[in-house]
Amino acid sequence: MNQPLVSVVIPVYNVEKYLDRCICSVVDQTYRNTEIILVDDGSNDKSPEICDSWAKRDGRIKVIHKQNAGAGMARNTGIDNAEGDFILFVDSDDYVDLSTVSKCVETLQKDKSDIVMFGRVEAKKNGETSIKPICTDKFYFENKAVTEDILSGLFINEKGFGVGVCGKMFRLSVIKDNGIGFHSERELLSEDACFLVELFEYIKSVSLLPENFYYYYQNENSFSRTYKKDMQKMNDNFLAYCMQACERLGYSEKTVSHIKARYHIYTLTGMKQIVASDMPAKEKKNALKQIYNNQILKSTLTNDVLSLANCRSKLFWKLFRNKCLGLCALMLRYKAR
Repeated sequence: MNQPLVSVVIPVYNVEKYLDRCICSVVDQTYRNTEIILVDDGSNDKSPEICDSWAKRDGRIKVIHKQNAGAGMARNTGIDNAEGDFILFVDSDDYVDLSTVSKCVETLQKDKSDIVMFGRVEAKKNGETSIKPICTDKFYFENKAVTEDILSGLFINEKGFGVGVCGKMFRLSVIKDNGIGFHSERELLSEDACFLVELFEYIKSVSLLPENFYYYYQNENSFSRTYKKDMQKMNDNFLAYCMQACERLGYSEKTVSHIKARYHIYTLTGMKQIVASDMPAKEKKNALKQIYNNQILKSTLTNDVLSLANCRSKLFWKLFRNKCLGLCALMLRYKAR
């Protein structure tokens, strides 16, 4: 029996230190029927040469060099060039367990599901790892109401599965047949979450694998871990996009509340990054003041949304809502240490 072809899409941008490790983890998979699409997003280090070198050594590897446009656009290029039955996204500073593809394909075929999700391990620079616990008493879900419930849970990391597209394998036809693609992370935060909001409208069944296959490397220089001056604006854009999608697709109030809770997580992350940054004190104060005065943020600080936060974050947002900004500043400094 012919094995399904799996497309593995890896966006590449200035990751010469980590790229070999990532590619090795995909090339050496126990499941061999793969095509590996390396999308060089205009790197200006040795990453393009590393990609080309790998392509010469392994015929399954295809390299696409393009002008820099961000990870979301690079993934879209990968989707456009993918020919597999299933698709897996891996970020180029991360890596995966060698049995990932085999276990995912086995599950997708057995359950005939459109997506399989698995857990991740956070790998630190010093070699330490932190396993994110996965809690599930059921491994297969179908029908629209239940799959939306899974989507909703991703926004608050319910069961240990997050909103990133890494850590999931998808049936490629569901993506291509419905024209689903990524937005630019330069325009809105969490292009992954926006992708999933659109995709889950067409997902008929979901499988969960209670195993941690994806190794997320905490690269201090990655786009997602550095403070961006327009971060709150992009966060507002993320919320607006998701709210419009929820209304258009008929998602429940529960999903709306969970997306707002994710918006709060991104806002708090941005505030901590401001405090921890090396920008002058006056700039920090002005940046925080803009967030304190953000009317979109204030409109989301309702009790039903705050009830989804952990205890410390819930306290912070209640202080914030009651204009206890001095105490908020103290908490931010403590969190940023």
